[in-house]
Amino acid sequence: MDLGRAVELTLTGMGSVALTLAIVLASQPRGLPTGIVTLDATEAVLSFIRAGGKEMPDTDYEAAAKIYQADLEAAIADFAAEHSVIVVNSATVLAGAPDITQEVSQKALARWREAKGTP
Repeated sequence: MDLGRAVELTLTGMGSVALTLAIVLASQPRGLPTGIVTLDATEAVLSFIRAGGKEMPDTDYEAAAKIYQADLEAAIADFAAEHSVIVVNSATVLAGAPDITQEVSQKALARWREAKGTP
């Protein structure tokens, strides 16, 4: 085989690889999770109680807790979407995943306080 034919075959092979890679990258689904993080659900609820939930009458506490739970779920969903991750309860994970409890608890508390009208 002469040098010209070897170069031609090499360029054809490289072109095929480049085209295949372009097709794979273009058809790859967008927004798939890229990692796993944990959430300590107990700590998230305790942050609500420490923030003033324990000082409410039972009827007010029940209503506020439901609102906080919805805000917490929204904060978790927002975090998962913004960071392209799957959020799991830390009680089900042995070790290794980053913990987002503090961040989503604070976001949920801020939403709850804003809805309640307190600083």
